[in-house]
Amino acid sequence: MKQHKALLGSSPVLLALALLTAASCAVEGGAGGQSASPHPSPAPMDAARLGLQPALRPFYDELQEYGDWMLVEPQGWVFRPNVNTVAWRPYQDGHWEPSYSFGWVWQSNEPFGWITDHYGFWFHDDFQGWLWKPYGAWAPSWVAWVQVGNYVGWAPLAPDGTTSIDKVPGGAFTYAPASTLAQQTVAPTASYVNSVPDDGSEVLPIDRVASYRGVNWNAGPDLAEVLGPTAADRLRLDERDGAPKLPAPPKGLSSETKAFELPALQNRTKRAWNEARREFTAARATRGGATPSSGVPAKPAGPPVKPRTKPQPGGEPDSVGTARGDSVRTPHGDDLPGSGLRPAPGSGNG
Repeated sequence: MKQHKALLGSSPVLLALALLTAASCAVEGGAGGQSASPHPSPAPMDAARLGLQPALRPFYDELQEYGDWMLVEPQGWVFRPNVNTVAWRPYQDGHWEPSYSFGWVWQSNEPFGWITDHYGFWFHDDFQGWLWKPYGAWAPSWVAWVQVGNYVGWAPLAPDGTTSIDKVPGGAFTYAPASTLAQQTVAPTASYVNSVPDDGSEVLPIDRVASYRGVNWNAGPDLAEVLGPTAADRLRLDERDGAPKLPAPPKGLSSETKAFELPALQNRTKRAWNEARREFTAARATRGGATPSSGVPAKPAGPPVKPRTKPQPGGEPDSVGTARGDSVRTPHGDDLPGSGLRPAPGSGNG
């Protein structure tokens, strides 16, 4: 009080400063020492979100509750889902949906799979398990396909700059009898390379290239060979007036299209095919060419899938060929008929 009286008798300016100081102390150091500021400073933007290209930041917003983002060079910021990093792998919890327009479309059961299995590339890290690098273009799946006898196998395509596909526990490829590929239980009952019956067949690549607005992907096994000609024709008729409806893309994803070029697809797919051959050769040597450990010869899994070892004519096709000489036309408009979606917004080749 004496101090305030002295100020009252001195200068109005000093009095104002004293009152301002007292008010500040009351707010910042009031009851319980808690700040009562009605406008707290906003939290700084997450480093991972800032580290992603602006066009890819919608992926961060959608996925942050399902896992962690981490910086792994040379890939940059990548996503690790909250899963069992030892047993889990991408393209396993779900099923394959046959489509005349797109080939085989992966339908994931996981809450994050609608993004990670259609918009980016997976690679395996010795310590972190499977990690996902985002890419802005949609595809039915980003996988490589192979055939071994009556079995077909698939493995995630890795981004450029990684060679870790050869270190995946159990092998990078998941295998299933071709006749079961369209069943919703195919993934839970699928197996790894050590469990594929060895009837002397070689690993053959399945290379049926499809494209939409410059985005190229591998459409997988021939529909007529897996489903039969009648079922494949039924699919063609069902989709004659438009492609299947697809889930909406992540909110805010750029609508600008950037192609995933055919050479990029071919290079990554060849790496996966070479790994499939290496894995199968190692498995065959381990068991001396025998069938799986049951000792019972495996029953035929249905007619073998005829592999396509060359892209369709024209270098960058706009259709998916079939064994019967038909073609599966992908839409050429700005949007997919019947869906209202742009499935190929992009931001580079990942």
